[in-house]
Amino acid sequence: MGTTSIRVSEDCKRRLDLAKRESESYEDVIRRLTEREKWAGFGVLDDAEGDTRTAMTRIRESMREGTTADIEATDDRPR
Repeated sequence: MGTTSIRVSEDCKRRLDLAKRESESYEDVIRRLTEREKWAGFGVLDDAEGDTRTAMTRIRESMREGTTADIEATDDRPR
């Protein structure tokens, strides 16, 4: 595969630098940020199986369960 050069403004380069991970090339950053799935490569959704909506629903339910357990534990404490 051949290569090509593109010009970007200093502001754009700074933004790429902020998004760039250790040992990641600018090409890697651009590929990651322009993938079809907008949450690919970002934290908890990075390894999510299925589509983003399903992953977000699963995460939301997990958080609710944890919050409910915390509330119940607080309610059981003697006052």
